[in-house]
Amino acid sequence: MKYLMAVDCGSTLCKAVIFSEKGHEVATGTAKPETLYPKPGWTERNVEDLWQQVCAAVRSALDRSGLAPEAIAGLTVTGHGNGVYCFDEHMRPSRNGILSVDSRTTHTLEALAREGTFEKAHPITGNRLWPASAPVLLRWIKDHEPDVYKKTRHVCMVKDHIKYRLTGEFSTDHTDFTGAALADLSRLRYENTVYDAYGIPEVRDMLPPMRDSWVVGGNVSPHAARETGLAMGTPVAVGGMDISMTVLGCGILSEGQMSIIVGTWSINGIITEKPVIHAGVHNSFSYAMPDRWYICDASPSSAANLDWFMDQFCAWEKAEGERRGVSVFDVINEEITGMNPESCDILFHPFIYGSNVQASARGGFYGLGGWHKRADLLRAVFEGVCFSHLNHVEKLRVAVQDREAFIAGGGKRSEIWTQMFADILNTPIQVPKGDELGALGCAITAAVAVGLYPDHETAVREMCALSRTHEPHAESHEIYMEKYERYTELCHVMKGPWDHMYRTMEALKE
Repeated sequence: MKYLMAVDCGSTLCKAVIFSEKGHEVATGTAKPETLYPKPGWTERNVEDLWQQVCAAVRSALDRSGLAPEAIAGLTVTGHGNGVYCFDEHMRPSRNGILSVDSRTTHTLEALAREGTFEKAHPITGNRLWPASAPVLLRWIKDHEPDVYKKTRHVCMVKDHIKYRLTGEFSTDHTDFTGAALADLSRLRYENTVYDAYGIPEVRDMLPPMRDSWVVGGNVSPHAARETGLAMGTPVAVGGMDISMTVLGCGILSEGQMSIIVGTWSINGIITEKPVIHAGVHNSFSYAMPDRWYICDASPSSAANLDWFMDQFCAWEKAEGERRGVSVFDVINEEITGMNPESCDILFHPFIYGSNVQASARGGFYGLGGWHKRADLLRAVFEGVCFSHLNHVEKLRVAVQDREAFIAGGGKRSEIWTQMFADILNTPIQVPKGDELGALGCAITAAVAVGLYPDHETAVREMCALSRTHEPHAESHEIYMEKYERYTELCHVMKGPWDHMYRTMEALKE
């Protein structure tokens, strides 16, 4: 039996997960790097602390598995896309790493818009810019931290730095740098015109060689072996962005297959066999297998809204779950079981942490009456999150056509919710087995890189499986579409009040 390891550097946790060659989860180790907030809107990470937490997670996974380090045939590193990590000529950090939830660059983004950057770069990159986009952050560093920019010689994504610490080899892959709007989407190469448009032409000479995700990018060095407990010489695949790895872990390979990631972010995408550049879609990037691309639209308007609601209003459900030894999600599902689409007349905008309709949007319940109970609010949260995902999917469907969807993220644990997605999106929903689908995508990538399987199709066939499938119900879909019409109408009605609330809060901060 061969084993494979995935190292995942997310926005909150570092994970190391060991899989068998058949895709079974064997052991997981986790560690939590400290997130730094030097100023309002700044979200950073000490790069050395990050490496030490990765080492701790890897050692923990190995210890829990009981395996000899030599049993690991290969590993892949993934991590959050965008943000940016800068290093000097000796690969020492020029500054703290910046995470993909950072929001310091509002004025920089406005300046780039005035300079016509979108019109110049988008036809090449296929990506819209946002505050934590790597190019926007690099422009901010150039304008606001000139000494840091001057000494920076290497720029990469988080997984590239960890891979460098493991192997001593500096490289990246197509998924991360096309997804970061730093590469030509069609030709999968760096393009000088893009850096000129961003006002950072110097960055072109700072970027690592760009390679396929599924090839070996180096081997575990003696120093890294001592720090992690891995065997010296273990092959390390080039790896890819966490979204791409999660989609691959779902078993998605073919054109028209759609992924719905129900997590902190609402991440929705469709596989294509050619690059698609469309002004109405947020992201397009190369996929983690040959001759495939991924067109994506996303916002922080998904299951984190349910987490917030549970933290604020579901103390009883949490206590009941602990008393019975079940998940709080099981208790919540029981509360809303038996409720049907027409029984809930409350609408919810899932914009607690951000929105896909306008920057100033806020979360809100609409239509509350004295007769409503907590279960009605819960049902409204479930539906509102689905409606936000549908808003993204509608944009994608203008550009490409889907034929079925696979669901990932914490939301897939609820059968009520996954059926709701099938009914609202009006498409079959496939629910993959496994909890760590991003890590599974890494294991698939490592398996192909080390030759355990000859290609992605074979690896997916051997390592992925479905838990269940939901078919859409036409009658429920019709009811939901009437609700969705009211949901979108309220979005339009609230534009003015949301802007007013935003200006009021900004004034109070001054």
